[in-house]
Amino acid sequence: MNTSQKRKEIRSDLNTNADHDVATAHQLRTQTGHTICIKIAPVQLDRRHMIPGDPQMRVRFLSSLVVGTLATLATPIASAMPQAEFQSAASGNYSYSLGSKSGSLSIGESDNGAFVSVTGAKNGYGFNANAEAAAGQLKAYAQTEYHPYGQAGYGYSSASATASFTDFVTFLGGTGSGSASFSTLLNGSLTGGADGNAGYSLSVALYDVFPSDWDNTYYLGDSQQLAYDYRNISGRQRVTVNDLFESDFDFEYGKTYAIAAYLTVNVASGGIADFSHTASFAMAAAPGTTVASSAGINYGIPAAVPEPESYAMLLAGLGLIGLVARRRK
Repeated sequence: MNTSQKRKEIRSDLNTNADHDVATAHQLRTQTGHTICIKIAPVQLDRRHMIPGDPQMRVRFLSSLVVGTLATLATPIASAMPQAEFQSAASGNYSYSLGSKSGSLSIGESDNGAFVSVTGAKNGYGFNANAEAAAGQLKAYAQTEYHPYGQAGYGYSSASATASFTDFVTFLGGTGSGSASFSTLLNGSLTGGADGNAGYSLSVALYDVFPSDWDNTYYLGDSQQLAYDYRNISGRQRVTVNDLFESDFDFEYGKTYAIAAYLTVNVASGGIADFSHTASFAMAAAPGTTVASSAGINYGIPAAVPEPESYAMLLAGLGLIGLVARRRK
């Protein structure tokens, strides 16, 4: 089936459901398996019975044509992909009993990637943790204070921080399948403390992305692991981390993938995990390959931009929307 036939099929589907589809955002699945995202301005339609020659019928036809035009434009530029997701979270707690003194505290904060921080301390027990997930970088830090067990009493302290993002990318500039390499640079340090422990875990993976058949959500399919590492120490150990993880992966041009990256640190009883120096990411692919990223990350590969003819099609679509609005008045 050629491209013209596919577009006719899509437009036919739109005409059938125009009085519902033109006012909302939708995803359509073509026979090639690609998802097309559509969003236009609302157009109010009279729901009475329409007869040939009725102006409302012409409004309905023009509305469907606008949707068809924007559907052609929507793939495969970045605006057609799911929105990137960023998460940052930090938590800490302590509890103690020292003779006649006792106390406890537990705090947790989270945000959509913005810097978050928690802190608390009293009578030799405490914590300090923060996290941030920026474009292409993850940062996490956790530190605890601890009063050793003994005749004075007992207690504990712990803290954790997590930074993560899920970015949606489409590789353009070629046809068929291709390959690329992915690099993750992790800088940080672990300190166990006399009686404590500290650790971190890192995971980066590339996932297939499939749209839901029921709504405008998505789900993740098969994955290719790009980086994975974890380490835990205890006692008086100290570790400096400056590791580069590299992995090759395969992709299909024009297909959308998800890059999911997670960095978590955990400490207790005097331990420190300092990965505020960031985990950063980069990719390398064949010359001419570009990447469209919903998070706006280029990973060292040139960002994809719409072709000039795509802008012309967008202007034509907006012109038709204006025409529909004027005729409706």
